[in-house]
Amino acid sequence: MIRVDYEDRAALQEPLQSQLVAAIALQIHHADIVLISDYDKGVCTSDLLAATIAAAQSKGIRVVADPTRGGDYRKYHGCSAITPNRLEAGLATGRTLTNTPEIVEAANQLLRDLDLEAAIITLDKDGMALRHRDGRLKFLPTRPRQVYDITGAGDMVMSVLGMALAAGADYEQAIQLANVAGGLEVEKIGVATVTRAEILRDLLQTTAPSAAAADGKCLSLDALQGELGQRRRLGQKIAFTNGCFDVLHAGHVQYLHEARSQADVLVVGLNSDASVRLLKGPARPVQPLTARAAVLSGLQAVDFVAVFDEDTPLRLIQALRPDVLVKGADYQKDEVVGAEFVESYGGRVHLAALHRGYSTTTLIDKMRAA
Repeated sequence: MIRVDYEDRAALQEPLQSQLVAAIALQIHHADIVLISDYDKGVCTSDLLAATIAAAQSKGIRVVADPTRGGDYRKYHGCSAITPNRLEAGLATGRTLTNTPEIVEAANQLLRDLDLEAAIITLDKDGMALRHRDGRLKFLPTRPRQVYDITGAGDMVMSVLGMALAAGADYEQAIQLANVAGGLEVEKIGVATVTRAEILRDLLQTTAPSAAAADGKCLSLDALQGELGQRRRLGQKIAFTNGCFDVLHAGHVQYLHEARSQADVLVVGLNSDASVRLLKGPARPVQPLTARAAVLSGLQAVDFVAVFDEDTPLRLIQALRPDVLVKGADYQKDEVVGAEFVESYGGRVHLAALHRGYSTTTLIDKMRAA
C-alpha cells in the first residue's frame, strides 16, 4: 500500500491568521503551558508564533516548541525551550551532530541565538541532551527498547514533557518522564496512547535492583502480558519453558536454544528462591534469584524471564497462554505441567532433546568435593 498526500503548505493568510491569533489570545489565560508542534504546513507562521509567544510571556506561561526541519528558527525566539531532534538541530546550526562536542555546541548556539531557557536535543536511542540557561549540561539516556513503530513518538515526548513542566517538574525530571513515554510509544504499533500505569510500571522496572530487570527482560506478570500482546499483534508465536537454572551449564544453553527455535519469542519461567528450596531442599539454590535471573537474561535465546513462587508454573502458563510449551525429553507429555491446558486452545507441547552428561546436582557435588 502507498499513501499520497496533495496538500497546500502555503503560509496562513489574512484574515484567517488574525482570527487565529485572537482566538489564542482569548484562551491562553486558561493554559498552564503552550506547546507548539510545527509540521511546516503553513499554520505556524512567524507572525502567529510571535503573537503567541508574547501573549504567553505576558501571563508568565512557558512556551515549548517542537520545531520544523530546516527553515528559519528565528520565529522560535523567546520560547522557553525547543526540542529539535539530532538532524533538525544540525540543520538549524549548520552542524553534523555525530559526537558529543558537536551536540553541545549546537545546544549552546540554539540557547544563545533564540534566548531560550533550555535547549533540548532529542537523540533517538541515546536519549536527550539538555543545555540550560543556568549552565547545566545533562545527557539523559533512555534504555534499549523493542522498536515496532516510531509513529507518534515525537508528539508523545512533547506532550509528556509539557505536562510535567506544567505540573511543576524541573527540566531533568520532565525529560526523564518524556524519555519513558516516548520509549513506550515506539513499542506500540501506530499512534497509540501511553497510560499512567504503563509509565509507573516502566519506572519501577528500570529502578529495580536486579540486573535482569535493568536489562528489560525480567518483567512483572502484567508487564509481560502487555509485551506478549504486542508480539502477538505482530503475528509472533510464544514459547514457554521453566526451571530453577541454579548453576547454568552447557546442557541448559543447548536446551534453551532448542526451546527458542520453536517460536519467535521465548519466555522462561524461573522458580523463586522459596520455590527452589521447596523442590530441591534447604541447601538450594546456590545462587539467589537476582543472580539466576541476570544470567538467564544474558542469553540471546531468552527473550523474557518471569518469576513464580509456586512449586509448578501452572498459574503462569495459564496467564501467558503460550503457543508452544517446552520441556525436556526426560518427561512424557502427560507429565508436563500445563500440557493439557496449552493443547486445549490449539497450542502444542515440544519435548526438547536430552543432553546426557550434564547435571546441576552433579556439578554442585563435584565443586563441594573439590
